[in-house]
Formats: sequence, C-alpha cells, structure tokens
Amino acid sequence: MGGLTGWLLLLCLVSSAKASFSPTITKFVFEVCEDVPIGSQAFTIEASDPDEDTLTYALVGPNAAFFQVDPNSGVVTVKSTLDRENSVTMLLDVTVSDTANLTPGRLTIILNDANDNSPIFRNTAFDISVPENTAVGGSVFTFLADDEDEGDAGVVRYSITEIIPAQGSEVFEIGAINGELKLKGQLNYNLLSSFYRLRVNAGDLGGSCGSGDKVFQSSNVFAFVTVVDMPDLDPVFISAPYIGSVEENSAVDTSVLRVTAIDQDKGINDNIIYTIEADGLFKISENDGIISISSAIDREVIGDTVTLTVKATESELNVNGQPATTTTTVQINIGDVNDNPPQFYNCEESCVTATQFTGEVFEHSLGAISIGMTVKDPDKSVQTELRLEGVDKDVFSVEPSLAASDSIVQLLVRQPANLDFEEKQQMVLQVIAIDKDKTTFQSTATVTINIKDTNDNSPTFPQDTYRLKVAEHSPVGTEVLSVTAEDPDTMDAGNINYSLLPES
Repeated sequence: MGGLTGWLLLLCLVSSAKASFSPTITKFVFEVCEDVPIGSQAFTIEASDPDEDTLTYALVGPNAAFFQVDPNSGVVTVKSTLDRENSVTMLLDVTVSDTANLTPGRLTIILNDANDNSPIFRNTAFDISVPENTAVGGSVFTFLADDEDEGDAGVVRYSITEIIPAQGSEVFEIGAINGELKLKGQLNYNLLSSFYRLRVNAGDLGGSCGSGDKVFQSSNVFAFVTVVDMPDLDPVFISAPYIGSVEENSAVDTSVLRVTAIDQDKGINDNIIYTIEADGLFKISENDGIISISSAIDREVIGDTVTLTVKATESELNVNGQPATTTTTVQINIGDVNDNPPQFYNCEESCVTATQFTGEVFEHSLGAISIGMTVKDPDKSVQTELRLEGVDKDVFSVEPSLAASDSIVQLLVRQPANLDFEEKQQMVLQVIAIDKDKTTFQSTATVTINIKDTNDNSPTFPQDTYRLKVAEHSPVGTEVLSVTAEDPDTMDAGNINYSLLPES
C-alpha cells in the first residue's frame, strides 16, 4: 500500500511541472544606413519565447562598441560612427535571456552606403604652363578625382566654377566626364592675361540612404595656368597692394611678408631679383621676395607705419637689351608693445618731461588744484593708475585715478581742515604713475603745494588783564599804557586797529 502511494505522489509532481524553453532569435540580418547619427535607432533585435517570458537583450563581442541596446526592448542605437568604406558588413554578437535560459546569436549588419564622401583629386600639383600658340581645342591638363561612394554618389562630373581674370571663361573649358581642360579660345600673351587662376569643381551625381533626401558632395581645387611668351614685357607684382604688420622689438631677421612678381614673359618668379630702395629698417631676400627686419624697430621712434618701395628686376635682358624692372609700394604697420613706462609732462607752456611740479591753494578750501601736470604713455591703449604718496597724501586725492594717455592731472582737496597755513605753509607729495598692464613700469613726480594764508584768526593780546597806575591830575593825552596784539594771519600783520570798549 505504501509503495503505491509513493508512485502516485511522484506522478502528480511530474504532471504538475511545466517545461521551460529557451528564447529564439528570429532575424539575423539587418540593413543599416552608415550615416545613422550617434544615439539614433539602428534596428530592433527580434526574438520570441514560447513561454512568453520577459526577455533581456545584450551585445557582446568586438563590434558591440559600435552599438548600444536597450536591455528591455531590444532597440539597438548607434554608439560610435559607422563607416561603410571601412567595412561593408559587421558581425554583431547578441544574447537573449528569459532569466532561466540564455540564447546567443550572431547578427549580420549590412551597412548601406550614404553619400558621405567628397570626390578626391588625384593630382597633387596644379601649376600649369601652356605656350600661347597652343591650338584651339588643344589639351592643357586633365583633372582626375575619385569618389568612394557607390552608384550615382560615386559618379564624378567636372566643371569650372571660377576663372580669374574673367576673360579666361572665353579661353578655357573642361570635359564634364573626363576632366580634360582644353582651349576653346586662342591665347594671346600680350593682349590677354598671362596668368589664370581656375577653380575646378568635382561633384558627384548625388545619393541617399534609405528614404532620406538626396545629398550631393563636391570638392574644389585651384589651378594656376601660366602662359609662356617671348621676353618683351616688364615684370609685374601680383596681389598688390602689399600690407604687412610686425610688432616693435621683434627680433632681427623676423619675416614680415612676401611680395611676388611675375616675369610676364617667363612665368612666376623664374628670373626675378628683388631689392628695397633705401630704408635700413627692412631687407628683402633677392630670390624669393621675403621682407624681414634688418635692424631694431621702435614704434615710438619711427611711427605706426613704414612705407617701402620694392623693385623687381628680371635677371635677363629684354628684347631691347635693357633689364626690365617694376616697383611696388609695401606698407608695414608697426604693432605696439607695452615697453615704456608712463611719463609726466609739464604742459603749462610747452609740453616737456618733468618730475617737479608746484601748485597753491588757500588754507581750508575745497576744489581742484592745478599743478600743470600731464601724464602720457608712449604705448597705445595703455591706462595709467595714479596714486599719491607722502606724509600728507590723505589730505588730497589725485584726479583721474585711472588715466588714459595724454590726461591732465589735478589734485583735489579731501581734508580742508588740515590745510592750515599757521601749522604748515607747504606740503610735498609724490604722484606715482603705474602702467596698469605692466605694474613694474612706474614713474614718480614730486608735487609741492604752497598753502596760502586766509584771514581765519582773530588778534590776541599776550595777557588777559593789564593793571596800571596814573597820577591824578595828569594832563589829557598822557600815555598810561602801551598794549600790543598779535594776529597769526600774515595778511593782517601790522594792520591791527585798537579801540576801547565801554565797561559792561
């Protein structure tokens, strides 16, 4: 009986147990545009589970670094830039789990081409020489460009988008398919230009990935065409006028700018010798036209601008047996360097540098004191901080406290009570001018303030009470006492009036 019961119990347990199945990945190949932005959805892992358990998704393997998966939804987004030109397909290892079971799988990601590459010119040099007698229709040069994209996006077409001078549009044309530059008009070295700059465009036919808008890519290069002729013309400077700049105190041999002249008969700088007409501050390389510093430059001495005359001379004689020459003007702007301390000037009559100044003020008065001082900094756009030093510095303030160059400086009375002629007839201050951007640049001037007296004191007697004796019956007018009063104010010295007051 007991054995039968055990078998029945085991049968019940087996029948009540539920079988557990692993998840199944249902799609293994996905197409993704190579230009999907980082953070955007690329595809969704497709999987099912017979038990309808909740599934969890993960990416593994070396290519997992390019993607990121939402573990709950299976949505895969781009994590790192994709590039079909590096790899057309990518193998991506994934796992799908229902907690109890884990199913691995390998997905094949096919990267669809996006028009993300511009045509690249094969040529590395575009300095072209062509004889002026080349026949119309003759080939001048062939431009070749490659595009790594597929389909129309990889098909290259050529065009000329700019010719300088514009008359070149009547001389040159380019094959749209083969990139061959030809003459469609006759060259003439003397009547037309001897030098042309062409901007050549290589553009694809456009392409898109998926349902996106069609995208076009292109590249441009400049080609320089020199027309070859007989030596019958003077050289000419190109890119004139020339304007350069250099900071004062720059080292000798520092390059400033380069001038370029073309020998209209033979090409750019084939046989040009450059010289600078008398200057001394700058020199020029005879062969390549580089202008550099030849001696120390001080803007405060030579000014803001130096103008040079540069001559270009052909090394060979022209058809007349003379050296062909031409000149151009070069303007060099001298940049300021903060290399000078501020300075004080006395500009009461004519502005001259000074370190001693005087002013005067009535005692106990307020207001500005003119001391004939001007502060200047030879450097540009530099502000000067002004301070006062000395025993009596707190009696005054300086105006302005922060000055631009060429500012008039005044003293203002702050403590009029301390201006007491009877205590001090003269005060001496130091005005310190400090370069705000370079505080080690300082100058000091001494200002002597003469204090003028005012009638601000009453006369006083040496003593409060005087006792005297007078004999009776003394005649009228008899002197009985001599008293003397003192007044500290100098303006009243010797000008004191005496009178008797009635007894109160």
